[in-house]
Amino acid sequence: MRFVGGNRAIREHLKDDKALQVFEQDKRDKRFLRYLDEIEYVQHAYRDAPDTDGKQRKAIVFHLRPVGTLAPDSAVVAAALSGEGPVSKLGGGGFGSVETNRRVEKAAIEFVTRCYEEDGWTVRSVEAQKVGYDLRCDRGNEQAHIEVKSTQGSDVCFIITAAEVRNAMIDRKHITCVVTAALTAASKMFTYTRDDFAKNIQLEPIAFRAQLLST
Repeated sequence: MRFVGGNRAIREHLKDDKALQVFEQDKRDKRFLRYLDEIEYVQHAYRDAPDTDGKQRKAIVFHLRPVGTLAPDSAVVAAALSGEGPVSKLGGGGFGSVETNRRVEKAAIEFVTRCYEEDGWTVRSVEAQKVGYDLRCDRGNEQAHIEVKSTQGSDVCFIITAAEVRNAMIDRKHITCVVTAALTAASKMFTYTRDDFAKNIQLEPIAFRAQLLST
């Protein structure tokens, strides 16, 4: 077994300034993830173990330890709902119509782009590349990976998927920008770094997978 790909990423994550986050994947529906904690590499060892074909080979065994402060159940996240429904009466992140949601998202992207460009950043959209965030921003030696969330109302309350939560907690360059009242002249932008996200954003499940109990 060699230190390439994921093995190298685990061993070198501190040197690469990357965080390791542990998620538990639902065995029946892989869209659903449950956040457990942040961990870090301590050391590794080798042991004999069978590969997928049953042949013996040297396996890498990592010794890791938790470093996060979040409780195991603090980020039980379900996949975001895609159906239409009424906008939240609280003015936060509800489920508007598809067309309205597109307008809100577009306005938020434009608002964040403007704010960062006015602050001297070069902004490039990477939405189509599906890299885990919406905008790549560069300024000198600085780089930021921006995930844009938006609401029609004034509350910082938005829909976020399990994959987006994972990126927000793993990528140290990740910034979540929430634009409230995105379709109005009163738009405001709230920014959350990786650490801010873990400390200040409360996550709660908005969807469940239902299954008939066996008899």
